Amino acid sequence: MRKIYCVGETVYDIIFKNGKIVDGKPGGALLNTSVSLGRLGTSVYLVGDLADDKIGDITLDFLNENNVNTEYIFRYNDAKSRLALAFLNDENTPSYSFYKIRKTGEAQLIFPEPNENDIVLFGSFYGMKTEIRQGLVEFLIEARKKGAIIVYDPNFRTAHKSMLTEVMPMIEENMRLSHIIKGSDEDFLNIFGKDNAPGTYKIVKELTDASLIYTANRHGVWLSTKNYHNHFDALPIEPVSTVGAGDTFMAGVAYSIVKHKLIFDNPDKISREYWDKIITTSIEFSGHVCMEYDNYVMPDFALKYIL
Repeated sequence: MRKIYCVGETVYDIIFKNGKIVDGKPGGALLNTSVSLGRLGTSVYLVGDLADDKIGDITLDFLNENNVNTEYIFRYNDAKSRLALAFLNDENTPSYSFYKIRKTGEAQLIFPEPNENDIVLFGSFYGMKTEIRQGLVEFLIEARKKGAIIVYDPNFRTAHKSMLTEVMPMIEENMRLSHIIKGSDEDFLNIFGKDNAPGTYKIVKELTDASLIYTANRHGVWLSTKNYHNHFDALPIEPVSTVGAGDTFMAGVAYSIVKHKLIFDNPDKISREYWDKIITTSIEFSGHVCMEYDNYVMPDFALKYIL
């Protein structure tokens, strides 16, 4: 089976509603994605780092229980885990406060050797950290040379907006190294100052030939490729939490590529039929997770799709 590598940080998510904690669980954008993919029966690996504290132990056990390969996770000695506090508003859309990992020594990542048609998912602020940047870029370049499919989600939240000038060159390089760029309306408003899919794609296509997936919560999803543009409606639901929606959407993209045996040596050859399958499956996955406080597809739901 094709391997999926999710490159990203691990955090412990604590979710608040009306000033009270309603849930807590291992999280981080690509961790959330990897857990959904593990439950869906794919061959998925999380590439990242963990503290050696109790939260780190909980996270590692959780990954192993959900069929996520952890051989490329580095653990720091005498460290404290990252935390992410998510505060849900009246529409159950989160705002965040982040607390960095506390460690001694430099960040260390163990990168795999990708093969042709493997899938690499990466993004968030982890994709712009200067301490791991060189190793990450070398890995992405090698993955492209080997014929792997690279999917990038900038996940660039308002909390990071003050750093935009500093990190913009890295965001642009990430986009140029990718075959698919998936992001939310909030991400692209913060990065490009654009509040619509056509305006965003106009900028993206000046940087790269990657396809763009633009998500906008209840307003649906826009797909823009060189040869195909379409809008897809969101599911008519009243969400409980949207914290894991984008991460589960990413899982839907990777799952669909594996299920339909799609090859991206020439993305222009991907038919409209298969693009529609990718987007509609991803919308279904993200809609499902919006009905739970968990940030990954539920095991019973996954059984209907397991590969």
